[in-house]
Amino acid sequence: MPEPTETEMAALIGALHGAIQPLAEAMCSRMAGDADDSSPWDDASMEASLATLAAWRAASDQIEHLATKSARIAGAKGASYADLGAAWKISRQAARKRWPGAVIVEKAYTGPSHFKAFGGEALITWRAEGGTWWWIATAASGRGDEAPADVTYDSSEEAAAAAGAFLAANAITAQKTTGPSESNGAEVPVSGTSA
Repeated sequence: MPEPTETEMAALIGALHGAIQPLAEAMCSRMAGDADDSSPWDDASMEASLATLAAWRAASDQIEHLATKSARIAGAKGASYADLGAAWKISRQAARKRWPGAVIVEKAYTGPSHFKAFGGEALITWRAEGGTWWWIATAASGRGDEAPADVTYDSSEEAAAAAGAFLAANAITAQKTTGPSESNGAEVPVSGTSA
């Protein structure tokens, strides 16, 4: 992996500072309890320094999320853990620990998996564009659903467990009956409690 040049790094640092400052200013304004945003930015104040630090933390969280997504997409396109590690400047083992499930072994993925449970059925498949496993299911109740867009599954087993939980939650339970009722001789459904 080629390293960024000094000029490229300087441009990146400038862009990051430019992206962080508006967030830091807004956070500082809220910390100070200013109702309007018209007070001048005083980057020498403690509040400004704390707001900037909090803004960097928020950016760090987003960068981590985006890096994980990029690792999953690269893995889905054939990158190995050694490739991911080289790009992040860590070992293959560290990359495997940092992004478990990001690399798909081609031989292990044979295509979509279909199963039936609780009177419904589900399909589990790999979504290369998102670098994650996905599910779609139709429960015995007739209700259909799929994996939420903001949820990622590291393995097909994890996606199948989520689909199975959906099928179980939407299963139709068979009604048990007793003998003829005392009043009219018709069958009476039994509820979960006994009389």
